[in-house]
Amino acid sequence: MSIEFILIWFIILMASFTQGFSGFGFQLVALSLLSFLIDLKSAIPLCALFGLVINIYLIITLRGHIKIWELKRLITGSIIGIPLGVYFLSEADPGLIKLVLGIVLIIFVGISTTNTIKANGISTKWGYLFGLASGILGGAFNTNGPPVLIYFHLQGWDKFKLKAAITGFFIFSTVMIVASHFISGLTDFNVLTNFLYFLPAVFVGQVLGKIMFNRISSELYHKFILAFLFVVACIMIFG
Repeated sequence: MSIEFILIWFIILMASFTQGFSGFGFQLVALSLLSFLIDLKSAIPLCALFGLVINIYLIITLRGHIKIWELKRLITGSIIGIPLGVYFLSEADPGLIKLVLGIVLIIFVGISTTNTIKANGISTKWGYLFGLASGILGGAFNTNGPPVLIYFHLQGWDKFKLKAAITGFFIFSTVMIVASHFISGLTDFNVLTNFLYFLPAVFVGQVLGKIMFNRISSELYHKFILAFLFVVACIMIFG
């Protein structure tokens, strides 16, 4: 067993733990580290497959907390936003847009941690706007998470409903991404082989993440989301 194999196994374990605990974050953790070990053309479809498995597992374990009708506006907005994001990327300066988004996220995290904004629930009609923003960012930069996480955070739901809603939205986008990778040929025999090799790491990470999730309060879970958004903002600004 090579050192590279062990490192990849450990990276996938850490990324799976992050998503098992929070309901998001697998792609950010896995891709940022796997890019040093394997080609991104293989890492991206590989991580998408793992993400699909994780989201299916989370959907099953959180099915009692999921209400699909609460996500329909987000999904509708996202569908509209994705092609706009692709067009926007071809016309705008990606570096400038990422910088602006990073600054906006830091401002949001700052005013949230000082309780300037209360997570007391907002109308689900805002889902169209947040979904649109998510789709635009996904189409342009493959970073559709921040607007959705902000929307869910502002709802003020308990940790189970919040994690279930996050998972319900992201499984929709993950299915579309995995399908496009198969159609385009990115998911080849080598990717599928590696998927089977490292799949046990996904299950171990999920179990450990679930144990940690069950031991924290909803308040701490909300703080984790804000911390994650802060990390994403820093990557966008300085990365």
